[in-house]
Amino acid sequence: MQRYDFIIIGSGFGGSVSAMRLSQKGYKVLLLEKGRKYTANDFPKTNWNLKKFLWVPLFRLFGIQEITLLNKIMILHGVGVGGGSLVYANTLMQPKENIFTHNRWPEIFLKNYKLHYQTARKMLGVTTNQFFSAADEKIKALGQKLDVSETFHLTEVGIHFGQDRKLKDPYFSGQGPERETCTGCGACMIGCPVGAKNTLDKNYLFFAEKWGCEIKAETVAVKITPLLSEGYSVSTKNTLNPLAASETFFADKVILSAGVLGTLKILFANKYKYKTLDQVSDCLGSEVRTNGESLCGATSVSDDIDYSKGIAIGSAIHTDAATKIEPVRYPAGSDLMRLLAVPLTNDGTWFSRPARLLFNVIKNVFTFSKVYFAKDWSKQTIILLVMRSIEEKIKIKYRRSVFTFFRRGLYCDDKNGAIKSFMPVAQTASQNLSELMNGIPQNVISEVLLGIPATAHILGGCLFGETTVTGVIDDSHEVFGYKNLYIADGSVIPANLGVNPSLTITAMTESFCSQFQRSTHLSEDEYLRRQIHFSFK
Repeated sequence: MQRYDFIIIGSGFGGSVSAMRLSQKGYKVLLLEKGRKYTANDFPKTNWNLKKFLWVPLFRLFGIQEITLLNKIMILHGVGVGGGSLVYANTLMQPKENIFTHNRWPEIFLKNYKLHYQTARKMLGVTTNQFFSAADEKIKALGQKLDVSETFHLTEVGIHFGQDRKLKDPYFSGQGPERETCTGCGACMIGCPVGAKNTLDKNYLFFAEKWGCEIKAETVAVKITPLLSEGYSVSTKNTLNPLAASETFFADKVILSAGVLGTLKILFANKYKYKTLDQVSDCLGSEVRTNGESLCGATSVSDDIDYSKGIAIGSAIHTDAATKIEPVRYPAGSDLMRLLAVPLTNDGTWFSRPARLLFNVIKNVFTFSKVYFAKDWSKQTIILLVMRSIEEKIKIKYRRSVFTFFRRGLYCDDKNGAIKSFMPVAQTASQNLSELMNGIPQNVISEVLLGIPATAHILGGCLFGETTVTGVIDDSHEVFGYKNLYIADGSVIPANLGVNPSLTITAMTESFCSQFQRSTHLSEDEYLRRQIHFSFK
């Protein structure tokens, strides 16, 4: 029986930061990840390669992109060693200062949050986009059309730009892996087959493994049981082979970093099904947010301009103080997401909006067919990601429903309709963009047919509080009632950020890990040798 100092569940931004910082301090760390481990050569060439792109174990698809449909939200999230970094758009933006003046941010974070953001930026190699693409030109024109041209800017991203195709580590004074230079192919969100994207395996996870962290992929945590003496046992299953024998691991401390959906599933199951963590606060699942997002866009009816070149998200505009709009692209040939697109349709009831959609399709069947069956939809399409830092939140419960196939699972309780499936500013932007592109505007299908918004950045559900009455964890990220059980991922974010949240999750986890002192098993000299020296400007 092998025992660890820490078991970390999930290898996204929270899990990877924790793995590196704790390994750096000399702790024995095991990192569990339900997805596969990838190299640049393993990623699909297009997202039509379903086995490598989509994560649907029921159909033996074990890719990097999972799409979860709950009764009130459709969520896009990443799977694999490196979590969301494998499939995200590299966008690493810091929220506006006013975001930190309200809600329940922990004092440990607010005290030094600027320092932690600075560390996160260096570790992730944040720089300004260096490809000004056709899509960025259209977003700049959209800003002018919406009278917000002064807000246009290029995004800050985690990508290596340069002249040399292959080079020695440019980020950590030669201590990191060799790197490739961005070609502007637009394939960021299918895993970056070039290797220019600063995924977590090229920074945090690279050093975590270098310093002894054991990474066990294709392993999902099922049950967490407090031991009679001290610490926890974590029972797991093999995600690729359901017939494989289950394994159990032991640790003094456990960190849940499985993302909002993964962390909630584990805690709910252990609270209500296995009853091993039955004292977890009833606040579990409260104040879940979608980052105020809506997905829409436009597709050109001609193919004279290629919108697939560049990086996944290269620029942005701000239509007001709370709203940000970014153009998103997939690479040429990656047309799978056209299956989620329908013509732009105004608001209505559960019946009238789908009916209006059907009428629009029949009325404009020739134009829509030309777009929908375009030879290369990705080349002709700009997806719009609209994010708002407004106060919208719902509660997620654990119950049986049609969406969970009548098994116990996550269920959104949104009786007051806090999360809207129709966002006027997004509809206006999509309509104006289509005019600039000589195309047709589009909605994501879930918004129109089901009245369900889509988000790529779900947040909250395990928030900070003073007691179990007000939160799930205390300011040190420790779960109330369970010593040495922690949470560090997007589920602890207490606000809609209005920007892509990866940098914030990284900074918060840097803050969380700073509370742990160097292990007594690691000498001071060795700890000093493990310090990171940055060379990237």
